[in-house]
Amino acid sequence: MNKKIVCLSLLIVVCMIWLGWGFIWSMGDKQAPANHTSAWEKNEFIAHALGGIDGASKTNSYEAFIANYDRGYRLFEVDLLETADGEFVARHDWSPRLQPDMLNKTSHTLTMSQFKSSPILGKFHPLSLIDILQLMQQYPDFHLIIDTKETSKEKIQQQFEFIVKQATLIDSSLLERIIPEIYNPDMYDVIMKVYPFPNKIYSLYKSGASAASIIDFVKDKQFSVVAMPAYRVFLNPNLVHSLNKLGIKSYVHTINDKPQMKLLQSFGVHGFYTDLEISPDKLALKVAKTNNVSFWNTFSLHGLV
Repeated sequence: MNKKIVCLSLLIVVCMIWLGWGFIWSMGDKQAPANHTSAWEKNEFIAHALGGIDGASKTNSYEAFIANYDRGYRLFEVDLLETADGEFVARHDWSPRLQPDMLNKTSHTLTMSQFKSSPILGKFHPLSLIDILQLMQQYPDFHLIIDTKETSKEKIQQQFEFIVKQATLIDSSLLERIIPEIYNPDMYDVIMKVYPFPNKIYSLYKSGASAASIIDFVKDKQFSVVAMPAYRVFLNPNLVHSLNKLGIKSYVHTINDKPQMKLLQSFGVHGFYTDLEISPDKLALKVAKTNNVSFWNTFSLHGLV
């Protein structure tokens, strides 16, 4: 009995906190919704690290891209890291799992030629940034989200100068389909001075910023998309709710569980980064809402928000 009382009390406290945020923010947020119409934002699902392939995730490989493009994905995320000789490659991290024969190599010692000569998981072809830009030229109907990992201003500037230069050499219009993940206001300033990317995502996985400061920043800089880990949704559900009122879509990463997708949708989340090896159309059907019940509708019906 005591355990039940404690659990109920905790639930009441959490709901009061959530509703408190709702009351505070609903009073302060009077701006009209933004009108965002970019085609890439209509995609509910993002192929994480170029998507899952043969049960593997985070490969950022050629085969992963082709398999998921053929499944119907048109919004892809790729991880970029720098090699010892100043090139950029598609790699999530430098752990030995992905290229076991590079066991003793790190970002400080691994060159481009070493990276390209080592198959991912022993069977998939690794990709350089230039390889990916060439894929963008060959497949002109997809958009690419880039996760560059770095937070140093100097490194960020170096990375994006390289990205812009290489894209311009191949086809400057590719820059219209490259979507940087931006982690903080300083990174935004550095990137936009290098090139004013028309499409961008404010990504919260490296940020401890408050919900209020996030809202202020994305309104000021006219972001149309915010990406976040799932815990940010549950910690403060009003963040997604407030973004939706501004016409700003929320994506959550990385979600490979369909019931969890349904739950997050009920909080107003628009889409997901995923490794699931299923077409986005079929996935949308599997997680589609079966009714109009949502977290916010439930509380609104009772006059609570």
